[in-house]
Amino acid sequence: MYDVVIVGGGHNGLVAASYLAKAGLKVGVFERRHIVGGASVTEELWPSIKASTGAYVLSLFRRRIIEELELEKFGLKVYTKDPGLFVPFDNGRKLYVWSDVKRTQKEIEKFSKNDAKNYEKWVKFWDPLYDMADILMLSRPPKLGELEELVKLLKAVNIDEERALNLARVFVQDGKSLLDEFFESDEVKSALIEDAVVGTFASPSMPGTAYVMAHHVIGEVNGIKGAWGYVEGGMGGVTQALLRRAVSLGVDVFTEAEVEEIKVEKGRAKGIVLKGGKLVESKVVVSNADPKTTFLKLVKEGLDEEFVRRVKSLKTKGVSFKLVGYLEELPDFGNGTALSPEHVASELIMPNVDYIEKAYDDARAYGYSKEPWLSINIQSSIDPTVAPPGKFAFSIFGQYLPYSKDLDKLKEKIAEITIEKIGEYAPNFKPLKYEVLTPLDIERRFGIWEGNIFHLDMTPDQLFAFRPMPGMSDYSTPIKGLYLCGSGTHPGGGVTGAPGYNASQKVLEDLKAGVLKD
Repeated sequence: MYDVVIVGGGHNGLVAASYLAKAGLKVGVFERRHIVGGASVTEELWPSIKASTGAYVLSLFRRRIIEELELEKFGLKVYTKDPGLFVPFDNGRKLYVWSDVKRTQKEIEKFSKNDAKNYEKWVKFWDPLYDMADILMLSRPPKLGELEELVKLLKAVNIDEERALNLARVFVQDGKSLLDEFFESDEVKSALIEDAVVGTFASPSMPGTAYVMAHHVIGEVNGIKGAWGYVEGGMGGVTQALLRRAVSLGVDVFTEAEVEEIKVEKGRAKGIVLKGGKLVESKVVVSNADPKTTFLKLVKEGLDEEFVRRVKSLKTKGVSFKLVGYLEELPDFGNGTALSPEHVASELIMPNVDYIEKAYDDARAYGYSKEPWLSINIQSSIDPTVAPPGKFAFSIFGQYLPYSKDLDKLKEKIAEITIEKIGEYAPNFKPLKYEVLTPLDIERRFGIWEGNIFHLDMTPDQLFAFRPMPGMSDYSTPIKGLYLCGSGTHPGGGVTGAPGYNASQKVLEDLKAGVLKD
């Protein structure tokens, strides 16, 4: 019998397992696939080609977790992606966004001297969120009666009322209007708008997208604020380091161990039932699965109809697709095929904000974007472990492709329009091999309801005290002894480790307080 069983070996489940084991609990992790990692995995789809089939870059994973779990000692290594962004335009002009603000300003001057000046203001605008990131992410969201405590925290990091109000507005504002406050050139705005719509079935002009942007700009890599990086060996490097750490702490980790049911008796979680019927007993169950999978599939009793209805109403439709594969020649965006800064960066195909608006409109009308926006990442440009010499492993993230049960019929069409669109900017982009993952494929492979990479949409009504729904923002559930630790809880999606950390602290708090005693 375990003290705690974790349903699913994604990165948050492994974080939770490690912290619980550090506290002296006997923990077991049960993963349905042959590898742990959830959507943060590396898969060798072709000989010597390692593909990040889910998440593909790292920034938001909390430094505190890396240090407390000593993950670098257990193999975690991250290469800084610098420049972070590269955007080619229809007229042959190009924009690079570097970690160094001054260097980026020189790039922006090619399009607007005013925007170059304002770029420094843009970076500083987010400084308060950087300073508060751990406060906001590595704790449960404050309840209405605790807002006074949040005000005290704001004052503690020297955020005055005006700056606090500006930041608060971000939570309901749209990304387009926020960028319009700082910049005048379409080129600069198009380079920065991706963070506002990634993983979200929303256009840049829809309220709430400014917060999606905020969520993605408060990370760091190797001590560089706002930077993103490639994990050595692909994104599985994060979860393999977590796996090694968990095992070193005594955690039992089982793969090909699919959970069919979370066992509930008299309103209390008693363990899990594996595929095949084996019962694994435990005092506590922590689900790394998304809320809908947890409550609509795994919990088969103990929930009232009203609660189930509320869960069913949660917004979960995935809209992101992936194309992973490899090339024999680096794409030529006008600078040749020799390794260049653009090959290190995320190469964005989004020539202007209206292009993204149209991609969204098409998805609403036709079920897919006829001209999708794309983020191309060639990890082997700086990480030699993911492809042999002469081969270049790539990952393309694209939108919009709303989830439906008929997406298998669209897979080749999505590949065709994606490769054609990139070819307009880099005519030699011709993958030797590739695999398409639609939201339907993401659901099948990673077990995420409707293929939503954030588990739940990150809209204002599903954030902070409302995530996953009112009354459940502290990681506990109506089932005594059952907790959630996945991206469907605060602070949301991305490879952050924060939901796993916060859920583990809630479990330990409840055990210490005797809340879980029968």
